[in-house]
Amino acid sequence: MIPVQNGVMNMIDGTLIKDTYFGRELLIYLPPSYGSSNNRYPVLYVHDLGDLFDPAHSGSLPSIEKLFSNQEVPELLLVGVAPKDRESEYTPFPKPHLLPNKRAYGGKGNEYAAFLANRLKHYIDGRYRTNPSREHTGIIGKSFGGLISVYTAYLASKTFGKIGSLSGSFWFEGMTEFMKNNRFENEHLRIYMDVGSMEGADRDNLQKEMIPRTKEAFSLLTESAAFEKELKFVIDEGGSHRLERFAKRFPEAVKWLFGSCHNNARNDRNF
Repeated sequence: MIPVQNGVMNMIDGTLIKDTYFGRELLIYLPPSYGSSNNRYPVLYVHDLGDLFDPAHSGSLPSIEKLFSNQEVPELLLVGVAPKDRESEYTPFPKPHLLPNKRAYGGKGNEYAAFLANRLKHYIDGRYRTNPSREHTGIIGKSFGGLISVYTAYLASKTFGKIGSLSGSFWFEGMTEFMKNNRFENEHLRIYMDVGSMEGADRDNLQKEMIPRTKEAFSLLTESAAFEKELKFVIDEGGSHRLERFAKRFPEAVKWLFGSCHNNARNDRNF
């Protein structure tokens, strides 16, 4: 474990450390009380090496720590997981690439989900003071990371009880069909989904279906999950497919997934 040392660390009360597991980079956030208590903490696994909370890419950590200090969310660990082959690991099925002369999407989502649920979680639970129960374990990502988070829920709902998708790539061919034909093994899930109101507007390929496919996916989730009140869908008015928009919404996603007080409304426009 290597502590992260840079100027932005003065802006947060917790600790960022770098770790590796089987050659895969990890960025781990330990909350403020971690070093001075014997508590066990919930864990949220974040795709793309945690760029949603990494201060080098996002300003979300101070907002998340404010949720802690206001007792809106219990302190938790964030585990950023680096992809080895993003367009392969984060896609559920092999499909031709949207762009010409690009390697096809690899469709190794099953292998990646199994790695997270069966290997990485075991490592994190053994190395850090976590609460390993599914009710205290979540997974979240943006774009393809949102897609693979929801797909993983279908494969490993006994492991991950909280699922987050920020602008998930539900335009991906075959995903909504998969959702129509499959159920969660454990339907007691808390799920957060969002999409920007401008996403897909400038595209002339499958990505132009970003908003309608995301809405369709959420509708399918309402049929699969045990309790509709455990689902939340947000439209980010004016939001485009950019990291700064995802990072802005990330603290609210964390609050919905792990907070003690929940808004049961399915649709919100509050960004």
